[in-house]
Amino acid sequence: MSYSRFEKWIIVLQIGILFLLSGLLYYEMTKRLDAGDAKIIGTITFKQRTVQRKYASRVVWEDMEQHFPLRNKDSIRTATAADAEITLNDGTKIQLNENSMILLNLDEDKTNIDFAYGSLSAGNNGNSGDSKIQIKTGDTSVSVGNGDVKLSKEEGKNLSISVDKGEAEIVSLGKESQKIGTDEKATLQDKDGKLEIKKQELKQTSPNDLARFYTQENFLPVTFEFLLNPSDKNTKIEIAQNSSFTGNVVFEKISNTGFKKSLKEGVYYWRLKSNEESSSIRKFTIYKTKSVDLVSPSNSQKIGTDENTVYINFLWTKSELSSNYKLEISDTNDFEKPIHSTTTMVNSLSFPLGKGKYFWRVTSTDPSGTKLTSITYGFSVMDSEKPKAPNLFNPPSGTNIDFVLAEKKGIRFNWSASSSSHEFLLSQSPKFESVILQKSVDGNILDLKEKLRPDIYYWKVILKNKDGSLGESSSTNSFEIKTLGTIKLHFPKEDISISSKDVYTGGISFGWEKLSSIGNYQLQISTDSGFSKIHKSYPTAQNKITVKDLEPGEYVWRIALLNSDNSILISSASQKLTIVHSQISSKNLDTGESISEETPEILDTKLIFPAPGQILNMTKSNSIRFRWSPVPGIKEYRFRLFNGKKEIYSTLAKTTQVDFKKLDLLDEGEFHWTVASADSEKPAENTSTFKVELDAILEEVEVLSPDVQYEE
Repeated sequence: MSYSRFEKWIIVLQIGILFLLSGLLYYEMTKRLDAGDAKIIGTITFKQRTVQRKYASRVVWEDMEQHFPLRNKDSIRTATAADAEITLNDGTKIQLNENSMILLNLDEDKTNIDFAYGSLSAGNNGNSGDSKIQIKTGDTSVSVGNGDVKLSKEEGKNLSISVDKGEAEIVSLGKESQKIGTDEKATLQDKDGKLEIKKQELKQTSPNDLARFYTQENFLPVTFEFLLNPSDKNTKIEIAQNSSFTGNVVFEKISNTGFKKSLKEGVYYWRLKSNEESSSIRKFTIYKTKSVDLVSPSNSQKIGTDENTVYINFLWTKSELSSNYKLEISDTNDFEKPIHSTTTMVNSLSFPLGKGKYFWRVTSTDPSGTKLTSITYGFSVMDSEKPKAPNLFNPPSGTNIDFVLAEKKGIRFNWSASSSSHEFLLSQSPKFESVILQKSVDGNILDLKEKLRPDIYYWKVILKNKDGSLGESSSTNSFEIKTLGTIKLHFPKEDISISSKDVYTGGISFGWEKLSSIGNYQLQISTDSGFSKIHKSYPTAQNKITVKDLEPGEYVWRIALLNSDNSILISSASQKLTIVHSQISSKNLDTGESISEETPEILDTKLIFPAPGQILNMTKSNSIRFRWSPVPGIKEYRFRLFNGKKEIYSTLAKTTQVDFKKLDLLDEGEFHWTVASADSEKPAENTSTFKVELDAILEEVEVLSPDVQYEE
C-alpha cells in the first residue's frame, strides 16, 4: 500500500504527538516535588522500608530513597517497621526509629530538631567543634554538645532521655536547666512535668541502639557487651523480636565476660535486668544480603537483528540495601577487558552492541561496603532468523463444513505466524492451477465471508517479505462444503432412564459432534418436544458437558450452535431423557421410624458452614451465611436454629444457604442448626453445632492531633 505525501505527513505528526504526550505523562509520573531554593543540609544515608519527607512549603509527603538530599526545615517521618539514618553536613548523625517524626531547622551555629513523637538518637561526635544539637519537644528542650543522646516519647506517656556519651542539658516548662551526664537516664513525667535523673547501673556497650548488621549467611553470631555491678550476681539478658518482650525470648544469666548468640535475619530488642532495675531497651537489625538477580537479557538468549548494531536493554532486580550498581558487559566471561563498565543508581541501562557473543553481570554494594556480584549471563546478537513456513491450523485437512453454517457465519482460517504479513490462497485444485481467491492478510487469522457452493476446496498461506516479495509457503489443507443437516448426538442414548442418586453423585454426561465452525454450543433441556419453554440451558465452547442439577422428571434435550447474537445457527434432533427417584429404605433421624420404599430417598446432606464445633467471632460481623450441599429431589429446605432445646429461628429456603442477620437472637455460647426437606411429612434432619464468641469491649480511645506540630 502506498501513501500520498499528505498522508505521510499526517502519520509523522500523529507519531510525534504520541511521543510528546508519552514524555509528558512519564515526566508527570516521575517528577518529584520542587523544594525551591531551600539549602541542602544533609542526606539520607540509610533507609529501610517507608521513610517520607515533606517540604516546609508543601502539605504532601513523598517517599525517599537512600542518598536523597535533605533541605532546611524538612519534616521526616518513618512508618511501622521502618528506620532511617540522617547525616547532616556538620557531621551530626540522627537515627530515627519506626513510627517517628522530626523537623530539621538549622541556623549558623546550632542544629535544631523539633521532635514530634517516636524515638531518635542524635550525636555529633566532636566533628564540628563547639556546634551543639538542640532537640525540642513540646515545652521541653534538650541541648547536646559532643556526645550521644537518645529520646523516646509516645502520645500521653513520659519523655525518656538517655545519655550514652558526653553531657546533655534539659530545660522543661521554663524551669532551671538540669544536666544529664554519661550513663544517666532522665524521665520527664507527662502529667506534672517532674524530672527524675538516675544513674544507669546496668550499662549496655554493644550493640549500639539502632545498630545494623549485614551477613550472607542464615545466622550471624552477635556479641553483646555490657558493664555490670560486681555485687549483683543475678543479672540477666533478654533478647526478643518485639519491644514488649513477648513470644520467643532469650532469657539467660550473664556476667561481665559478655554474651554471644547466633541470630537469623530480623529486628531484635535487648535489655539487661537485675533484681533492682532494668536497663534501657536497645534495638538492632540483622540484614541478610544477596546479589541482585539478572532479568534481561536472559541467559543464552539469542537476539536477532537486521541492523549492524542494536540497543540492548539490561535489567536486573532492585536491591533495597544497595545504593548503586556496577554493570559490566564483556565479550569474555573473565571480564578482564569489559566493553562497558558503568556505575548507576537505577536497575536498568541500555547500550548499542554489534553482532557477537557477550557476557554481563551486576555488582551491588551493601551499606557495610561489601561487594555482592551476581552470576554471569551470556547472550548473542546475530542476524535475524529466516521466517519459517506457516503451519495451518483451522480448518484441519479433510474437514466437512455445513453449507448453511458457511453461508451464515463464514469460515475462519487460522495458521502460525512467523511474519506479520501473509498471502492467502484458495483453490478447487490441489496444485492451485486456478485460484478462486487470493488475499493479503496482516496477522494469522482470516474470516472468509464469501459464499462458496458445495464442493472440495484447497487452501495454503505464503509468507510475505518486507519488500513485498513472497517467501516460504505452507503445506496444503483441504475441506469440503456439504449439507450436513443437523448436529449428531453421541450420548446419552435415546429414551434412557437415570436415577436421581446417579445424577447427584456422578452427573449426566452429554456429548455431541464437534463442528468446524467456531461458536458456542448450548445444551437445551425442555419438558415438551416442541421446546416452547426451555427448562434448563447450559452454554459451553466444548462438545461435551456434565450436568448434576436435574430433578426427577421426563425431559427432551438437544444441542444448538449459537451465533454471536445468540440466535440458533444449527441444531440437533431431540432425544428423550427420564430422571427417576431412587427407591431405598431410610429412617427418620428424629423418631427412628422406617420410611416406606415408596418414599423418595433423602440423601444425607453435608452441613458445610459453620463446620461442626467451629467457633465464630461475631465482633465485626453482621450476618452468618449457613450453607449445605444440595439433595436431588428436594425443591425446598427447612432451616432451624436452636439455643439448647429452644428453637429461636426457622425459615424455608429454595437454595442451599440461609443468610441469618438477626444477631440479637444470639449471645456467646453454643448453638445447633438443622436442615431438612420441607416437602416431606417425616423429613430426615442433619444437625451441626457451633459456638459464638465476642471480643472484649475496649474503652473508647480519643485520638488528639495538635493544630501546630512545630513553631519557628
